[in-house]
Amino acid sequence: MHCTSSLDNLVDDIVIRIFQTLSVREILTLRQTSKRYYFLSRFRSVWYAAFCTEVLARHLPPPGPSCSLRTLNSADLEHRTLLALSLEKRWSRSTPNVIASSKQRETVDQILFIPGGTQILTVHGNKVMYWLISGQTGATYKLQKVEEWLSPSDDACIVVKDTEGQGIIAIGCRDQPNKHATIFSLASKPALSKLCDYSLVPGTIAGISRHLLFLDTTSEQDGGGLELLDWHAQTEGTALLPCIPDLFGSFLGFVHFSDHILVSWETCISVFPVPEIPAQGRMVVAHTKIFIFSEPISSPVAFTTCVPRGWIGIDAPAYPPSQEMPSLTIVARPKSKLGRIAMSMLIPLSNDDGAKHSSNFPYQLLRLPPFVPNVPGDTDRNIGGQECTQICMGSSGRGLCVFGREVRLCEPSLLYIPPREMQFGPAFEPGKAIYEIEPGGDSVSGDRVDFDEGMGRLVVAKGSGGFDVVQLL
Repeated sequence: MHCTSSLDNLVDDIVIRIFQTLSVREILTLRQTSKRYYFLSRFRSVWYAAFCTEVLARHLPPPGPSCSLRTLNSADLEHRTLLALSLEKRWSRSTPNVIASSKQRETVDQILFIPGGTQILTVHGNKVMYWLISGQTGATYKLQKVEEWLSPSDDACIVVKDTEGQGIIAIGCRDQPNKHATIFSLASKPALSKLCDYSLVPGTIAGISRHLLFLDTTSEQDGGGLELLDWHAQTEGTALLPCIPDLFGSFLGFVHFSDHILVSWETCISVFPVPEIPAQGRMVVAHTKIFIFSEPISSPVAFTTCVPRGWIGIDAPAYPPSQEMPSLTIVARPKSKLGRIAMSMLIPLSNDDGAKHSSNFPYQLLRLPPFVPNVPGDTDRNIGGQECTQICMGSSGRGLCVFGREVRLCEPSLLYIPPREMQFGPAFEPGKAIYEIEPGGDSVSGDRVDFDEGMGRLVVAKGSGGFDVVQLL
């Protein structure tokens, strides 16, 4: 009481500055003591300070689409701050709540959440639909179909997204190699703005990251590999990250990590420098390093550093990184045991090891204990016969996996790696699944679920057609 009485004697500008130094809990407590404090606690400068110090500086996944911080009003900053703190506290114990459903009942072949948690893409054969979610907490959410795109051929489409970019996607043919590919932006107007169009690309689309389009050419007679195009420069040259078929097995996925491109195959991870793409012709990129897995893996595969990417914007405050040299966890389904998840981690070499083994990529690969649903600690049996069909991981270590029709969450956790290492890695929830996918239609396969780690939202394709948007609370 004495504290609030003292504050009562201060002018509004001083009280607002005091609010800017308080924690979110203290702001919410103090605003309940009087109408004046409630009014002053709603100033934008108060929640700008709270968002920066309690979300960005602590490296929590920021909710919502990245934009200029200047464009966010007080209510938006408060909503994003409270949501980030709530998800940090309750992620593994979240309760799912369906906040929107599509009225169209077309079968969904693939569904994607664009980073930011308000934009959705669905694939229906050779057709791609673009959706927007609008609304705030406490209000009714609306799901609006904004745009529709038809492939120039009758071949089924596949969509890949750049998780680091501002709404950049690529669309190509799912199963037919040497077909067309188109790059779009969802951040520009009109919706689905075309940035680059290829009438023919080698192989099939495998992904898009930064200025590079990744193409799987392992079906070629010479073994092929992962072919890279510079879509931003729109040059005709390519760079090949080669595959050794008898040694590597099938291509599974890739990731940018520690200024390198890491490619996951069934038996190993191959490390390549990021190449300069030639204007003409094809260059072959030499391996920097190859790490062999302790057991072969298969699709699905996902990667996480357990370090959120943070806010993307020209006016984003700069904060020191949470880890100087982060680790990378590879999460995948073992090839021989489909009912569990295998995990391996690339961790930095210690100073002594790094001195002994000089390398441009000073990491070592360690095997982590696998995850078996419903049976904590049991790594020898394939219980229940439920096949892992999908794994989605965010950069922060938050993620999900699908066994049969059950969706389970994971979150970052501090892991002890003998003999002396402590590293952040994903820990899957062994208990009850948080969501069960509606049966019906074709059997549930990969690409039918996606999530946004900042907003705490899932999109789930339903067996009867259409999809649900699920908020974790």
